[in-house]
Order: sequence, then structure tokens, then C-alpha cells
Amino acid sequence: MVRSGFFSRVSPWAGLAVCVCFLAACGPRKIGYGVLLWPPEGESPEAGALVPVYGESRLRRTYTVGGASRETGGQAREMPTWRLRFFPRQEEAKAFAAQFDSVKDFFARANRNALPIREKPDRLSRQVYRLRQNETIKILALSTAPSDENGLQGYWYQVLTGEGVEGYCFNYYLTLYNARTNTVITAAQDAAQEAVAAIVASPWRPRFYQEMADAGRIDLSRFREAYGLFFDDEPRQLRVVLPGVSLGIPYSRVRRVSGDTYIAEGSDVQMRLRADMRELSVSYQVGTARRTDVFVSFQENVEDLIAKETRRREKVLLAFLENGHLLRSEAYGEIAISGSGEFTWTGFERLVPAVISPGSGNSGAVEFSVFASGEAQEAYGGVITFRFAGTNQGASFFYRFTEQGTQLVHIPPRNIEDGVVRRRPMNPLVLFFTPS
Repeated sequence: MVRSGFFSRVSPWAGLAVCVCFLAACGPRKIGYGVLLWPPEGESPEAGALVPVYGESRLRRTYTVGGASRETGGQAREMPTWRLRFFPRQEEAKAFAAQFDSVKDFFARANRNALPIREKPDRLSRQVYRLRQNETIKILALSTAPSDENGLQGYWYQVLTGEGVEGYCFNYYLTLYNARTNTVITAAQDAAQEAVAAIVASPWRPRFYQEMADAGRIDLSRFREAYGLFFDDEPRQLRVVLPGVSLGIPYSRVRRVSGDTYIAEGSDVQMRLRADMRELSVSYQVGTARRTDVFVSFQENVEDLIAKETRRREKVLLAFLENGHLLRSEAYGEIAISGSGEFTWTGFERLVPAVISPGSGNSGAVEFSVFASGEAQEAYGGVITFRFAGTNQGASFFYRFTEQGTQLVHIPPRNIEDGVVRRRPMNPLVLFFTPS
């Protein structure tokens, strides 16, 4: 049978074009639906609204969404993925929106610094974020089951931060409020309970951690992740870990006895908490002696500071080596330093025993662990320490570079305290090396 008329003369490709035009006229297809969790301030629609989703950019971490009037001409826009909960099916989105409706206007404000948000509703769960004091978070869900966290009664909230981090936060240090009505729902606890909570939950570190961080002088031999005061749940104990001290003390609970004084019941531990809750003095028994240590609520990340100091030392080593890997002196021998910081030093007999201890060998590693202070910071490039292998002995020197070579000025060990040169030597021994 032979076709005739218009359709017999139309190319199959023209038919395809008609279909494409028809689909284009219908607009982009939805990939699913989203429920707004935390819309940008001052924009609509509001939290809890269901919006169509037309695309996702994994590179930019955004969804392309349409407003409530998309089908009638509303404009599409990009929105960060964390601001909404995505569902491929509309009925799933509607079910979540119905559940979310009761808390869609609820926010919370942190009443203390470094309040942790955890991966799961458990104080031993991995920490995913730290809140700053007065930082606002969005409530996603409220637990109805009370929780006892190391003696503190409260509830876990599922929350979302303004940086898109989602997790769980214990409500003890949160003020919950309704943003629509601007009314407080629950506020912080009473002062006595808040103080006890601060003691058991704060990140207590030795006071010298704060001093080092403030001065920008991190002594890695004393600044370690393991050091601090810790209140463990399983087993219930108070742990003191310091240079030369590692002690676990069982206790039942922390209780205030008067003013700023607290005890760990079931133990001999006594504590004094400063009014701003930033410093804790702890007295405890070690053998037959009574010991008191002071800890601070340390808000910085210890591992990050250690990594930063490690990188600083690596950069200083590279800068030092730019002036020569091999240093020679007619009087004090020859020093060869590798890119990894290992050294060999031969011909230094004149420095034994005043500077270098007998039996030190002739190799080891250089360190940039000692800091200059006062005028020495401006007079010298820094301090280099030659740590000889097989011993704990080291020889430290100020160093500076001149047009003729490298000058080393010996620093007696008694002039170094807590990794800082406190006093410049009165009659220093000066060594001069030429690069080779």
C-alpha cells in the first residue's frame, strides 16, 4: 500500500524534531522533590516547604529547585544541597514534610564555646563539629527519650549547622527557641548543674598548652594529644595524663561542696573551678604525696596545632639548608646535613666536653624545637639543636647567616627553660662555618 498526502512526504527526522520541540516546551523534567530544612534568610519559600528539584551539581554541591509557582512561571534557582532533604518520589517528601512540620520553626543557640556535635546521639560518638558560643543551629528532630550523659540529664537533638554539618547535640548547653514567634522554649540549666556539666564535658588540657598556643611556641615533647584531664564513662574514672604522670582514679559523680569547690565522689580528688569555667585546679594523691595541677578548657584542636608546628619545622630546615648542606670549620670540624634533617659531625673534639658530651658519637638529627625570646629573636635566625643518636644529649646554638658563612653561638642548657631560651649567654662560644 502506498501512502499519499502530507504524511507521506514528511521525513522521519522532521517527526523527531517535532517530538523534541514538544518536550522542550514542557520544560525540564523533575528528578525528585525536596523539603526545605533551612532556607536562606529572607527568602521564600519557608522551612518545611516542598519544592520540585530539577537537577543536581555534585561539583558545586547544589540542587536546581523551583519555587511553589514553578509550573506557573516561577524562577528556578540553585540551592546548597545541605539546605534541603531530597527524595526521588513526591509521597516520600510529603511524609518527611509532615514529620518535620512540628520543628520547622525551631532553632537553638549554643550557650558555651566548643560544644560538640556528634555523629550519633552518644557522648562517646565521633565529633563532627564544634559550636561557637552563641552560634545558631537548626533543629531537625527532638528526641523524646531522656538521656543520662555522665550524670547529666537531658535530650539529644538532631541538628544542622550553618556550614551544612548534620549530627546530634546534647541539649544541656542549648537554648531552644521558635524563630517564627521569637519565644524561648527551653533555656540553659541552673548555675550549679551547669558548672558540673562544664567540669565533666570540657576539653581540659594542661595550662601550658594555652601558653604555648598563645605564644606560637609549641614544644612537641610536651604538647601531645594524650595529655590532659579526662572524665571517662567506661569504666567511670578520672584520668590524669601529664609528662611523668599517668593515673586513672575511679569515681562515682562530680558534686559541688561549696562555692567554687567540687569533689569527685568515691575518690580523694578535689577541684576548684574558676568563675568563667575556663580553668580547673585539680588536687589528687600520687603515692604518699599530694599533687595539684591546673588545666584549662582548651578550645583549639591539638592535632591541628601539632601538624602546624611540624610543618613549621620542616620549612625552617629547608630554609637553613638553602645556605649549604655541608659546613666546614678549621677549628670545629665538618657538619653534613641531609634533606631529612639527619647529620654527621666530625672533627668536633675541641667542643668536648664543654659543648658536646663525651661518647655522643658523630651522627644524629637536627631539631628546631627551641625558640629564641627577647632581643635574640631579632639578632639571630633561630635556634638549631644537634641531637646525637643513642643519647638524650643535644647541643643548641643560635644561628645566623652572613656573607662569609654560618655563625653558631652556643646556648648552655641552663639558659633554656620549657623549650625557650630565657637568657642569652654572657660569654658565648662562637663557631664559624663556611658552606661547601
